[in-house]
Amino acid sequence: MKDWICFFISAFFAVIGMTAFLFAAVGVFRFDHVLYRMHASALADTVGVACLTLAAVVYIGANFVSLKELAVLLLMTLSSPVSTHLLAEIEYTMGNCKKESRRIDGLGGDEK
Repeated sequence: MKDWICFFISAFFAVIGMTAFLFAAVGVFRFDHVLYRMHASALADTVGVACLTLAAVVYIGANFVSLKELAVLLLMTLSSPVSTHLLAEIEYTMGNCKKESRRIDGLGGDEK
C-alpha cells in the first residue's frame, strides 16, 4: 500500500512539473519580447525542476541519491533566478529593448 501512495504522489509531482515545462514552451513561443520569454522560461524552469526532483525523491525514497538530488535542486533554486535576472539586466541596459516592444498597446509610451 505504501508503494502505491509513493507512486501516486510522485506521479502528481511529475505531472505538475511537466505541465510547468509545457507552459514555459508555450510562453516562449507565444510572447514576442525577449524579456517576457525569459520570464516565462525562468519561472517554469524553477518550478518544473523542483517538482520533478521531488517526484524522483518520493519515488526513490530516503537514501544518498535523494540527498544528491535535493542538493541539485537547491543549486538550481538559487542559481536559475539569479542568472535569469542578470541576463535580463544586460538585455535591458544594452539598449536592445526598443521602446515600442516594451510598450503594451494603450498603456503609456508615445502614441503613434
